[in-house]
Amino acid sequence: MAEEAPHGHEHHGEGEHAHAEAGHAEGAHDHGEEHGSDPMHHIKDLVYLGLAKDGSIRWKPYHHGVAVQGYEPAYAGPLKLEFTKHMFNLGVIALVTFLVCTVVAQRVIRGLKANEAPKGPLANAVEALLVYVRDEVVEPIGGHHLAHYTPLFLTYFFFILIGNLMGMIPEFGGATGNINVTIALAGSVYACVWVLGMANQGVVGYVKHLVPPGTPIPMVPLMFVLELMGPLIKCFVLCVRLFANMIAGHLIVSNVLALGAFGGLLPSMIAGVMLLFGIPLALGISILEILVCFIQAYVFTLLAVIFVGAAVHPEH
Repeated sequence: MAEEAPHGHEHHGEGEHAHAEAGHAEGAHDHGEEHGSDPMHHIKDLVYLGLAKDGSIRWKPYHHGVAVQGYEPAYAGPLKLEFTKHMFNLGVIALVTFLVCTVVAQRVIRGLKANEAPKGPLANAVEALLVYVRDEVVEPIGGHHLAHYTPLFLTYFFFILIGNLMGMIPEFGGATGNINVTIALAGSVYACVWVLGMANQGVVGYVKHLVPPGTPIPMVPLMFVLELMGPLIKCFVLCVRLFANMIAGHLIVSNVLALGAFGGLLPSMIAGVMLLFGIPLALGISILEILVCFIQAYVFTLLAVIFVGAAVHPEH
């Protein structure tokens, strides 16, 4: 009996170990199923690295949205010290924007020194977009008051365009489909409205021009409050417009492709037929979404020019 006890204990331990491995495999299988059939997977912001309270750094510390055992995130004030997929995406977008613009600028400089036009599809494409934004958006709307701020609006246009196009890459995720990113972009436009408005009109002049001349005195307080809220509302709409349009395309494509994910519930023939229609439809929507990437970069830049131009022009 004394010798059987350790053997029984060992057998029980092996059983628990096997059960744990089976549970882990089943959990991994569930995770794979959820990964494959979840249309929100492409647009979710996943935590890549997390700093725990004990000072350790954890790779992907969340499983199905729940913190893994032993992980408790560290905070800096109200902010979690975590590095997410969309943070990584923003860094890549900024780097690509910098590299593209730098490479094209160097080609233009070399071309000017050699008295030649810059060559190459990249240089021609960037030049065409740059000239269009400058000659068809900034200068006609903003005039000479806004012409010297053209690099600012070109930065908005190229950053958003590259971010939108990179959001089309599977598994990369769309940072411009994250409401926090669009809030930051719209917030920078809101800051430009006030800073550039006061820089060009002066603090007193800018505040004075918030109320249109000729407004009846009893209406001045109400008009002043409305004009204070005006830029905030406009920039909020700017934020929601970019976010909604970019996330809508990702959701439509994901849901269309998910038509074939019902293989476990429906006969495989039905799932195959659904995919037969779903793949061409998703392809068409993806082509349309590429067009939306350009349109939304253009619309954001256009409205930013209008909002900032209205603050810079004293007559407005």
